[in-house]
Amino acid sequence: MHPAHPDPARTLLRGGLVADGVAEVTRRADVLVDGPVIAGLIAGGDPPAECAVIDLAPGSVICPGFIDAHVHAEGPVLAAGRVDGALAQGVTTLVIGQDGQSWVGATAATAQYLNEYFAPVNGALEPARDLSVADFRAAVSGRLAQNVAVLASQGTIRHNVAGLTRGPLTPPQRAAARRAVEQALADGAVGLSSGLDYLPSRFGDVAEMTAIAAPLAAAGRPYVSHLRAYGPQAGSGLAELAAVGAGTGTRVHASHLWGAPTDLQAAFASAAAAGVALSCDMYPYRRSSTVLAMLLLPPDLQAGGPAATLAALADRGQRAGLLAGPKFTDDFLRDVYLGDVPPRYAQFAGQAVTRAAAGRAPSAGEWVLDLLAAARLRVGAHLDRRLLADDHLAWLAAADRMCAGSDGIYQGQHPHPRGYGAFARLAGHYLAADPVRGHQRAARHLAANAAAVYGLRDRGRIAPGLAADLCVIGPGGLTERATYAAPQVTATGISLVMVNGVVAWQDGQPRAGRWPGAVVS
Repeated sequence: MHPAHPDPARTLLRGGLVADGVAEVTRRADVLVDGPVIAGLIAGGDPPAECAVIDLAPGSVICPGFIDAHVHAEGPVLAAGRVDGALAQGVTTLVIGQDGQSWVGATAATAQYLNEYFAPVNGALEPARDLSVADFRAAVSGRLAQNVAVLASQGTIRHNVAGLTRGPLTPPQRAAARRAVEQALADGAVGLSSGLDYLPSRFGDVAEMTAIAAPLAAAGRPYVSHLRAYGPQAGSGLAELAAVGAGTGTRVHASHLWGAPTDLQAAFASAAAAGVALSCDMYPYRRSSTVLAMLLLPPDLQAGGPAATLAALADRGQRAGLLAGPKFTDDFLRDVYLGDVPPRYAQFAGQAVTRAAAGRAPSAGEWVLDLLAAARLRVGAHLDRRLLADDHLAWLAAADRMCAGSDGIYQGQHPHPRGYGAFARLAGHYLAADPVRGHQRAARHLAANAAAVYGLRDRGRIAPGLAADLCVIGPGGLTERATYAAPQVTATGISLVMVNGVVAWQDGQPRAGRWPGAVVS
């Protein structure tokens, strides 16, 4: 039964087990919510006076609202104020501004660049305009169904002060970038991200990152990085990240980490020995998702910006050089699947490049270059990572400092299913691995750890005085339904989601007209 609207000031969630994100196992308790905060946990008995009661199905588990530690949700947040694929999985807080590439914090010129370069991930900010963290907060105030935490983005800031300059920032540019980080933190940013596979983020080195990330330590916020290297080279990528941590004295966090367990364990141990607090996030899929141009084209070819890249693709000599490379062979392109594509190519969304190209061009490589040119590079893609093994994912899922990060992209005809299923898949993994402690492990890895990483002190756990961000997993469990073939199918099993004490999701759907979310820090 739905509580009356608006929700009463005091609500009791009765009849569930509680996974508070701290203890080893769940315990039987009712959760009392008073306005936007948790008032207490009650061990049965009569409900307090003047309190609405929501009776939960037997076997239900009350968890802290999950926190997506890495998600690309700027577009849906600005357009709709919520991400239903995440709400359906119990996600109450979205951490945006990832990979050093975000409209938030951008000047109009940088926003226009990102509209062209990063559109397959974030879509486009229309019209392109200045959008500081404070501007973003004002734009979404009063129309959020979920909480949003914002990272300042190093690539965005670098483009603001230096465009696509390849070399080191000049001292005045570096000082301007540092002031931008300080201002973003003052406006409520929860850290600084970089994306060292993307432009212009990749032009920054350890010295630059250390200089502009210096304000993070005093603010108690992390430096978060899409590493320069993953897989067999993850150790070197983590070493670069740890060097920034050592130079700034701040926590560091590796985005969507993967690699051999022995390499990762050694890197974590090395960071700890240097006094660096290192954490990571991950999504439990072997297939990745990104911008097709970044995946296929050499960085030098893209360094001049989209217009220069398109000119290079039209040059016969440069095109021939690309086609002779390893990324334009059928062996590689059969592992590349199309995501966000222009409408005229919609029939190919979700298909491997080799299948889409069959019978349409002399080679799959030539066809995909034609696609990039026709789409003006605005194509998303997924890659089957042959080197990513199940034991890599299992090690990460068990790591003490792992946070759940969907890396969800909600743009285009055929996104990766991770935005609709990562939290459900992880919750199922923890419960299957340990039926006794599984819900508490899920609460830590899907909520408490991310809250600790980003300094969200009043979220991520269930305890009196903390924000009433809660999700209830029904007796049937949280079930992933999204697949690579049908990626936009919402998960099932979350019976209720509270955001700041207000029911935002119930009975498999959002509660219309409710905007209890906030930009949190």
